[in-house]
Amino acid sequence: MALRSAVAAGLCLVLGAVGAAASREVPRAVTLAGNEVAAPADLGARSILVMSFRRAANAGAREWRGLVDGDPRTEGWSVYNVVVLEGAPEFVRRMVVRALRGDVSTARHDSFLVVEEGADAWRRVAGSNGEEEDRADAVFVVRLEDGEVCGRYRGLVSSAALDELLSSSCP
Repeated sequence: MALRSAVAAGLCLVLGAVGAAASREVPRAVTLAGNEVAAPADLGARSILVMSFRRAANAGAREWRGLVDGDPRTEGWSVYNVVVLEGAPEFVRRMVVRALRGDVSTARHDSFLVVEEGADAWRRVAGSNGEEEDRADAVFVVRLEDGEVCGRYRGLVSSAALDELLSSSCP
């Protein structure tokens, strides 16, 4: 009986350590230009992430990117689209990346981050529990300053939401 309890306790410790390590996982991606990125270390000091986890959210992400890029308050900021493809079949991933490379100007390839694994780390950045991504409007917009999350928003593109995101105080 004591051995069974010791084994169970040891297993709990191991599983707890694995869970703790996973929660500290660094969000990683590859840009359309082929460069590896670890967030937030490789992002600009002042960054905005426009994240989509489902295909249905891609149109909304494009609208958000247009709003953010067109706002004079974000001049000098690093703006990134984060496209999460984890779970999609390999041929779909290749097709999406090829389409993005064709649609996005070469000058902006380093601002499009493709996530093929490690989506949970990006969900933590977005403030998502995973369930919100099933909605068609599930675009996540995150403001980072010096690697700290200063604001988050989930939903359809909105000037009011961008105003709130840009005016929120940073911890």
